[in-house]
Amino acid sequence: MRLRAPTAMFGALLLAALTVVGAGCSGFGAPPGDEPPSGTAAGSAEPTAGSVGVPLLRVGLAEGVDEAKVGSGAAFTVAVYAEDVRRFATSGGSEWTFRARGDGIDGRSSGESFSIGEGTVRVTADGAWPLVIDGVAYHGEVELFLSASGALSVVNVVDIETYLRGVVPKEIGPRPVAEIEAVKAQAVAARTYAIASGGKRSGGDFDLFGTVSDQVYAGVAVENAVCDRAIAETAGIVATYDRTPINAYFHANCGGRTEARQEVWELEEVPYLRSVWDTQGGTSDRDRAYCRAGSHFEWEASWTGGEIEDLVHSYLPSVASTPVKGSLGIVKDIRVTERTPSGRIRWLEVRTAGGTYRVFGDRVRWLLRRPGGAGILRSAWFDLSVKKRGGRVDRVTATGHGYGHGVGMCQHGAMEMARRGHSYEEILKHYYAGIELARDYGAE
Repeated sequence: MRLRAPTAMFGALLLAALTVVGAGCSGFGAPPGDEPPSGTAAGSAEPTAGSVGVPLLRVGLAEGVDEAKVGSGAAFTVAVYAEDVRRFATSGGSEWTFRARGDGIDGRSSGESFSIGEGTVRVTADGAWPLVIDGVAYHGEVELFLSASGALSVVNVVDIETYLRGVVPKEIGPRPVAEIEAVKAQAVAARTYAIASGGKRSGGDFDLFGTVSDQVYAGVAVENAVCDRAIAETAGIVATYDRTPINAYFHANCGGRTEARQEVWELEEVPYLRSVWDTQGGTSDRDRAYCRAGSHFEWEASWTGGEIEDLVHSYLPSVASTPVKGSLGIVKDIRVTERTPSGRIRWLEVRTAGGTYRVFGDRVRWLLRRPGGAGILRSAWFDLSVKKRGGRVDRVTATGHGYGHGVGMCQHGAMEMARRGHSYEEILKHYYAGIELARDYGAE
């Protein structure tokens, strides 16, 4: 068993009984550094800090790397927990380099070094100064240890409210004060996601990745006043269903209607992640969608036959629901065979010389990637036009709606709701059906 550095708490709290918040009232980007006016948005409820201690998170910054560099502008301490405990007091402006050795860790700085087998390294800055990890500044502490593969894992140990300061601006972007209710909704969603998901990466000995695999976490550099205020004014508040923090998924633009979770990822149905029209009163009118003015509400992508064959050969084996065996050969046809109630693709069929294969739900975005290496397809809500020549696909055009998986909160819709005077609670309850808001991270 790995020798571990001591700390007050590891991972997000596992929370049981919940206290429901009273209903709030109704009520793209500001220049960096602009200070918002004091006080909350007109008519909104102002939460107070809860009595429960703020949970700590273990955020995986890197896994399976050979080397990591850690420094700080202030003095910091490197503590090595192995067969014994050693501490190295380090002056501000210095940097340590840590390397995986396969069966241990080597650490080196100017004039000092160590080499251990089994063990953990903990780096702690003096006072409130951040640590700089491979050029990126983070609050909290950092742990380094060997992963199961014998490479280096780098984990930021940080309280959840400070973590959110490096998440919310990356997930919703810098927003003007006029949209602060949308930023509050994002803060609650991101906090809830972290609480509900904490520990799911326990195989790597941390709670969450700091990437799109969970939530993008960029540390100190992205912090801004509007997001900080939104986080502070919703401190400790999470979205719950049946007194349990929800899986608070969110995405950029739903194209006018969100999607039910089970239609996207073959996961079990949950009542709060159902498909809802992104309109006032839930009317089925895409022309009145809150997110209509957002980028990628409608889009188009086209591929040549050669590009389609390259995509199919490269990605179909990893996304197809039916195993790919043998050579694929030419692509003869691509067609949608079944759609979800919202209109997104449930099943896409790819017919090749080597066989016919099916791709489910959101996986089609990993198959039909955007032309020119621009990433996965914007959404799984699209119509296909397929032209063939000589028995093979010659050109494919997708005309689509929205950006992202479509489950949960639509960020562009949330921004428009905020501009129209809706509170963050109203925004959250529009996208997550039947939820309540709870204080103190959901604990009584």
